[in-house]
Amino acid sequence: MNKILAAGVGLFSLAAFSAAQAAPTLSVQVFEDDALVGSLSQTSTGGSIFTSGSTPNFSVSASAQGAPLVAEPSLLAQTTSISGNPFTGTHTIRIEFTQTDLTSELAGGLFASLASTFTSNFLTNGQFVDDITLTNYVSIDNTAFGRGEQIATQSWDDGPTNSSPAIVANVELPNELFSETVVITATFTGGQAGLQATSQIVKVPEPASLALFGTALLGMGLVRRVRRNKA
Repeated sequence: MNKILAAGVGLFSLAAFSAAQAAPTLSVQVFEDDALVGSLSQTSTGGSIFTSGSTPNFSVSASAQGAPLVAEPSLLAQTTSISGNPFTGTHTIRIEFTQTDLTSELAGGLFASLASTFTSNFLTNGQFVDDITLTNYVSIDNTAFGRGEQIATQSWDDGPTNSSPAIVANVELPNELFSETVVITATFTGGQAGLQATSQIVKVPEPASLALFGTALLGMGLVRRVRRNKA
């Protein structure tokens, strides 16, 4: 009986360890007018992802980087190029990136500070781009494309080039695993227009860490001064 119990505990521990050590996964999906374009959906565990192709009215090229190429929980340099093919009327393109199975010293803590930055560049015929909205989310349920808690959002409709300062938000991450999602939505009122957008999520250094780093630098300076005086 004890051997069976020990084996069960061992298997449970191994499963828990495997779950905790799961490699972060990047995924991307594209929607036109809320309809999923399945041919542009991609998934990667290598830390980078890229998708390129056409929807009924748009040409899309999109990429992102995450762990292990960048330190968790960063989701960096999402670059999206969108060009509207000739069309009339109004159409909306939505591109979503997500990174699941994130683990770091942030996980399991009460709060974590994450910063977001956004940029947009109306490349050609910006008058046909009605607006663009970029929004970042974190999900403590570790759900792919989850929108559990909004980190930051930014909208523009005045082109041609816009950028945001770092937008800092404190989010709860009580679970060991969590996910991050970026949603880029653009509405076009005519074709033959171009747009490029980027979004980033990065960890904000803890004040305690910065203070410790500053104290270390101060200590090094004092040691050098003492040595010079002795010399």
